Amino acid sequence: MRKSKILGVGLGLLLMAACKTGLVKESNSTERLMSRDAEIERLANGMNEAPGYRGRIRATLIQNSSKKEVTLSVRAITDEGLLFSAPLGMAKLLVTPEQVAFYNKLDRTYFEGAMSQLDSLLPVSFNFEQLQRLLYGGMVFSEDLKDLKQNLRRRPAKNTAHYSSTFSSDQFGEVSYAVTAQLNPLRILRQELVSERYNDTVVVLYAYEKDEAVPSTIELTGAGKKLLLALSDFEAQKAVNLPFQIPSGYRLLRKK
Repeated sequence: MRKSKILGVGLGLLLMAACKTGLVKESNSTERLMSRDAEIERLANGMNEAPGYRGRIRATLIQNSSKKEVTLSVRAITDEGLLFSAPLGMAKLLVTPEQVAFYNKLDRTYFEGAMSQLDSLLPVSFNFEQLQRLLYGGMVFSEDLKDLKQNLRRRPAKNTAHYSSTFSSDQFGEVSYAVTAQLNPLRILRQELVSERYNDTVVVLYAYEKDEAVPSTIELTGAGKKLLLALSDFEAQKAVNLPFQIPSGYRLLRKK
């Protein structure tokens, strides 16, 4: 696969990190009564309570003094998959827990492969579940934080809490992980990962509109890369399908 085509596929994959799901708000009284354990549980996977959603997303990737931008429509079914479509359906990208698949009507090509296709673009190698938590505004690496509750400490800043832990995993080696959250309304403001296997700190910053519990923009930086994701026109859906089928007669893209 040519480098430019890999970038096109990868950039589409990166868009899933920004998918804004069910527009869930919490009342002030609920937030005040929430316990530490309940806060962590809600923050672990994000505020999404919808089975699916539809909307648009604009992604800007900045690396090595270059800048690439794309806007796509997106559909998602929670825990099952995400579908990104270029205008007029000229290209589509499907991301599932098992693999990614892509086709382009302009040059009649397609690609199928593993989630590792993200590795050349993202600051760290994410699996599907981690990417989903990222886009839902959840704790990206929560499955590794078995001792998070014991390491939790409150910051003195008003209306914020700080969660941190250190752990060892096959994926990242020795890790220091920290999350800063706003308590009312409950939502994550910042995540930071320091891993012995990466040369840079990976930082995720979220911005929100008013009291929405899911992000309107996400900024992911690390390893000399910056990914900016902006969301618009997102709506929670009770029923969503992911129409995707690679047309017959298309040519397989291969790495060179």
